[in-house]
Amino acid sequence: MALLKVFLSAERRCLGVCMQQRRIEYNGMRYQNGPLRQRTTQLTRRGAIVLGGVFVVFGLVPIFAGLGLIPVRFSPGVRPWVVVAAGSMFTLAGVSFINNSALGGRQPDGNLADGSPFAVLLAGYLLNLAILGLMFTLFAWIAFGSGERHFSSWSSVAGLPLSARTSERWSRMAFGICAGILGVSLLFSAIAGAKRLRRMHF
Repeated sequence: MALLKVFLSAERRCLGVCMQQRRIEYNGMRYQNGPLRQRTTQLTRRGAIVLGGVFVVFGLVPIFAGLGLIPVRFSPGVRPWVVVAAGSMFTLAGVSFINNSALGGRQPDGNLADGSPFAVLLAGYLLNLAILGLMFTLFAWIAFGSGERHFSSWSSVAGLPLSARTSERWSRMAFGICAGILGVSLLFSAIAGAKRLRRMHF
């Protein structure tokens, strides 16, 4: 009995040493003499440029349509500048992706590294404000702009898609709340970004 206890104790110690020296992989998680770490896939510079370029092209189509360069018939009440603003969000998002991922040093959390060139940090800061500003403008126009609005909601029953008109009043209120949140986000992003630029390069 004593010999069995000694054998089991030695076995547990051997297993402990092996577990410390082995690499255990499970569902994309990696363990090696430390805590679990998630594997990350870094997008190449060329891939970032291609992906950002796709967003730029998608945004240019509504921009050209809003400017009258592409013949498109808009729905009643839709202003051309609204179409231009919506397309500009996609275009600026693509430019921002190229700036952050291809030119700068994007970190796994999506933010630019502090050691990135100042021009890249400044461009990312301005692009972020421009995108948030456009989103705030569009949501605010939908919520508080003049003219009639037509809203519809989508749902599914037994896998079949259904659509129904929703109240204009409540829909405007929802867009107004979103516009308020975007406005606060725009203000905080402007202040936090300016402080970061000043702290690192001034």
